[in-house]
Amino acid sequence: MSAPEAEQARRGWLETVDVHTDARPGPDDDRYWSRKLDTASADELAAIRTEKLRALVPYLYACVPFYRRRFDEIGLVPGDVRELSDLGAIPPVTKQDMAADLAEHPPWGGYTAVDDAGWLDRGWQTFATSGTTGAPRLFRYTAFDRETWAWTNARAMHAMGFRRGRDSAMIAFGYGPHVWLWGVHYGLNRMGIPIVTAGGVDSMLRARFIDAYRPTILAATPSYVLYLADLMRENGFDPAASSIRYLFCAGEPGFSVPALRRRLEGAWDAQLHEFYGCTEAAPSAGGHSCAAVAADPGEVSTHLLSDTHHWEVLDPETMQPVPDGQRGISVVTNLLSEASPQLRFVVGDYTRLGREPCGCGRTSTRALGGFAGRADDMLNIRGVTLFPSVLDDAVRGVAAAGSEYEVVLRRRRGLDEMTLRVEALPAADAATHGPLREAMGNAVRAAAELRAEIEVLEHGTLPRTQLKARRIRDLRE
Repeated sequence: MSAPEAEQARRGWLETVDVHTDARPGPDDDRYWSRKLDTASADELAAIRTEKLRALVPYLYACVPFYRRRFDEIGLVPGDVRELSDLGAIPPVTKQDMAADLAEHPPWGGYTAVDDAGWLDRGWQTFATSGTTGAPRLFRYTAFDRETWAWTNARAMHAMGFRRGRDSAMIAFGYGPHVWLWGVHYGLNRMGIPIVTAGGVDSMLRARFIDAYRPTILAATPSYVLYLADLMRENGFDPAASSIRYLFCAGEPGFSVPALRRRLEGAWDAQLHEFYGCTEAAPSAGGHSCAAVAADPGEVSTHLLSDTHHWEVLDPETMQPVPDGQRGISVVTNLLSEASPQLRFVVGDYTRLGREPCGCGRTSTRALGGFAGRADDMLNIRGVTLFPSVLDDAVRGVAAAGSEYEVVLRRRRGLDEMTLRVEALPAADAATHGPLREAMGNAVRAAAELRAEIEVLEHGTLPRTQLKARRIRDLRE
């Protein structure tokens, strides 16, 4: 398409988005950032998504070569997609689809709406996928995206209970190319919540920052939050007596793993919250916890913003929609990104959708039980299929186990063998290793119906990381 036609399609989409962005500088009240959107009926939310979709598809066709090719291949034109139900005619987009496109069109791929001229004119920052399920892919995002992230993230963090004038935050994460904590940073700025800067300092200094500067929000991966608690205790600080009131996590399952949630909240005497999303298609608060669910020890659920994204759950074999309440894999259409407005991107985490309003009063679609793990992370061990989160729940439920562990899978003489290497607690002596080994073996058998060789390690043996912990080492061919 010509440059004027592409710009016209972009402007049309931006105007539609602006109509449905309640972008005032602060919250409506103590309960809702945007009462109009946070409490809209299901029909109202569907109507908003429909209007955005009708403007988005022409924008994609004009500005994103990847989607223009896909539409041409299946014989669709933008006018064919008028309703949310019409999305079913578009094949879901996988990470493998993006990887193949990137190989053909380096270095950015053809699946984003920002070309070189747009990047130099409106660009903000690049972000990279984690690379846990393939080579990292770099995405260019714009200044428009930065503002929408700040707005959606502020809405989500307001739902968690974060408040200006009461809270301050420490982001315990290196400011690298990974998306989550950059968005959190800008969302906190939007809320007027100050930040104790801790991105480039070591863990011991972060522990001292917590003790000295008394932030109330600690943002990091679940693994790092556990590690920091251990480090504080080893150096005479008590994380449970610290100023931290909220643990704000992402990057790994945490909120949806019951034993890990108990361990995190117990270590810090704080309430756990999390974001859900992905760099490709839901880099802002596509999903988030809320204060009402976090205060309930029962089953968790995750709000999925229903005016900015369209969420589906598909059967992983047929890639067809499943009924509400039935388990499938998460798929998202991003209706609010200038740079990466993906259609039906397969995030791939297992969950169930529910439409009932939450106890907090928000009416967005929810992921019931949170997210159990991604389909491409699923393990098959001696014919037993399970998520790594099942093993994580088993390990975290053994009180005598330390914070770090790894699972090593090997194949010998045609048989799978699983070794669980788990650290003991910092003050544990050798006499505790036998009981820990027995308790851990029993926990794994009960949770996964598998026998594992248990290896107990001294505290400090395994590596620590701020990023996503890689706890599974699969050495099988």
